[in-house]
Amino acid sequence: MPVPTLVLNFGHSVLRSLTDYTEAASEIYRHYRNGWNIVAVTSAQGDQTDVLMAEARRIGPEGTSEGGGARNLPELLQLGERRSAALLALALERIGAPAFVRQARDLGLTADGDPMNAVLTGLNTGQLMQDLKDHDIVVMPGFVAIGEKDRAVLLGQGGSDLTALYVADQLGAPALLLKDVDGVYDRDPREASDQPLRRYGRVSYADVRRKAGPLIASRALDYAESTGQRFRIGKPGVAGSSQVGDVSDKPVEITSPKKLRIAMMGLGIVGGGVWRRVAEHSDRFEIVRVMVRSPEKYIDQGYPEALLTTESADLFAADPDIFIDVSGPIEPALQMTRDMLDKGVHVVSANKQAMATGGQALLDLAAQSTAQLLFSSAAGGGMPVLEMCIREKGRIARVEALLNGTTNFMLGEMDKGMTYDDALTLAQDRGYAEADPTSDVDGHDAAAKIRLVSLLGFGVELTPEQIERDTLAQVDEKLKPGTILKRVARVSGDTGKLVADLRLRALSPNNFLAKADGEDAHAVFDFTDGDRYVIRGKGAGRWPTTESVMADLYDLSNATP
Repeated sequence: MPVPTLVLNFGHSVLRSLTDYTEAASEIYRHYRNGWNIVAVTSAQGDQTDVLMAEARRIGPEGTSEGGGARNLPELLQLGERRSAALLALALERIGAPAFVRQARDLGLTADGDPMNAVLTGLNTGQLMQDLKDHDIVVMPGFVAIGEKDRAVLLGQGGSDLTALYVADQLGAPALLLKDVDGVYDRDPREASDQPLRRYGRVSYADVRRKAGPLIASRALDYAESTGQRFRIGKPGVAGSSQVGDVSDKPVEITSPKKLRIAMMGLGIVGGGVWRRVAEHSDRFEIVRVMVRSPEKYIDQGYPEALLTTESADLFAADPDIFIDVSGPIEPALQMTRDMLDKGVHVVSANKQAMATGGQALLDLAAQSTAQLLFSSAAGGGMPVLEMCIREKGRIARVEALLNGTTNFMLGEMDKGMTYDDALTLAQDRGYAEADPTSDVDGHDAAAKIRLVSLLGFGVELTPEQIERDTLAQVDEKLKPGTILKRVARVSGDTGKLVADLRLRALSPNNFLAKADGEDAHAVFDFTDGDRYVIRGKGAGRWPTTESVMADLYDLSNATP
């Protein structure tokens, strides 16, 4: 069964600054981890098109304007969208999500007519589907296509909306156009009024024209209506949206989400990343207390002294809605998690050792609580392996994965001739390995993740002793000419008995797992019906794990009235 595809369009209203590309990448990752392959279509950032147009008027021939007057004007104006696509791909790379930039020429996106207001005529869907198969996420600029004589042509005002809808239509995929408002309302949500805001769940093409004309380009709306295409209008980070189609429902009153109070434990590499990302969303989250071992260390780094504590009682006294655990040791993290759930506090944990040790009993406790326990960041980094386990539980026959980005990075460097000690030092310098790397290199880290895969994907709780594992000390004896050495985690139930291990394996260069470079992580899921899914991402580093934490936080925020 093919992986479903979702087309996302990021309009210029949501790409106003460089920070917005981080939010756009987060939006893509949240859909990707839910099982979608993504085509992301970008507009130019902010006023970039106007800036380029001013440059064209200054240096181009007489009469150069948005209406034309210069044959090469599209070549300049398209640079805004191309730059934007590259920035979004870089933001995705930072958080560990796979991303591949494609241009209109690469994808056979063609158009006829006025080179400043052309009409789309073709798309090489076979190429795009192959790119999605190879990379999962494809980023492409909107607004530009290829016209006569292989010259760039533009699609007019709102051309990225039109590009996204056309691509979605050709793929038979759903489309979500992302704006600075989370759907179509009965009035402009930016207007001051004593009346409550009401959003349409479903809204007709005609009502969009009447009530939200500036929200979407008229050409794009006309195209969707002419083809009978339904699509959604939403906002990054917000679950609610409006479906545009043939009919309108009665709009429903919308209230602003509650600002959620957060207590944290840990401010290390990942904890610092979570702090920064949460601070960027002060409208939705507020950090009220952080438990650390040595407050002085973090005060010197600029963290506010009033929020730091060494006492767990202070976290409870802060009356949090969410407890985030980004610490390393099993305790006090596991007991804190139990106590928070008992008190109805949601838990978001990146602590794989605590989650694996808590096991089924912890899941049962969460099921009995009014709060949720989310720990997608406990394994995989930017590769959503635990989400896949939860979603596909009951049909998984085997999982083979690279679950420790640190050792994958080190093995890659050692394959290039670097010594073990130098590879470890480099991994530490880049933030992939902790000061004490024992858990990574001896396999304890990956073993905990194997236990989580077994628990969530197969419903079987394993002890550490049930997982046989190789260490990096065995590299030399496992090497074979013409192969690539990887440490592969395996959980398999396809023989009727669950088997789990962590082995150094000499793989063919064509093996999907062998193609993971550096700190990249790959996973292969084989299903009982013969299907096979592959997923990829970065398995180490601050930002991939931070993004997984943030995705869980967004899920809680969107689910909280």
